[in-house]
Amino acid sequence: MIISITNDVIDMSMTIKLITDELYQKAIKALSETNDINRVSIRLKAIIAAKEHGVNLVSKIFNITSNTLRNWVKSFSEKGEEALMYQKGRGRKSKISDEHRDAILAWVKEDCNLTINKILILLNKQFGLQSSKSAVHRVLLDLNLSYITPRPQHYKQDPTQRDEFKKKSK
Repeated sequence: MIISITNDVIDMSMTIKLITDELYQKAIKALSETNDINRVSIRLKAIIAAKEHGVNLVSKIFNITSNTLRNWVKSFSEKGEEALMYQKGRGRKSKISDEHRDAILAWVKEDCNLTINKILILLNKQFGLQSSKSAVHRVLLDLNLSYITPRPQHYKQDPTQRDEFKKKSK
């Protein structure tokens, strides 16, 4: 028990050096200006709590390492709130390049009845690119385009009855 008190004291002294009163006030002001519960506000709350309760305790509560919390504090003090957002460059990069996007846009302008499967075939023929339906779907959404899906049909539906109904409805 004495060891944990000593660690808390050490942790608090490190926190005082790490988070100044000016930075603490800046974090409180930034938190009051953000009204959503998002990544930035959660990280600001962690910085504020680290000043009040210590880095080790807050890092355990937020289930992060103390180095991560220290990096958040350092980034916030140097660059402000923007540094607490995820930076570009994370995640897997798309196989579909800007050249492919331009080609997809041209194909859709030429033939507005293209399906995702046909676009996949065209990508494979012209560029030798193996991609997924979801990747092409994301590209279509990014380009503000829609895609064609067939009207759902029940597997027990009788095609002759359907055709008769269509004839009678006209």
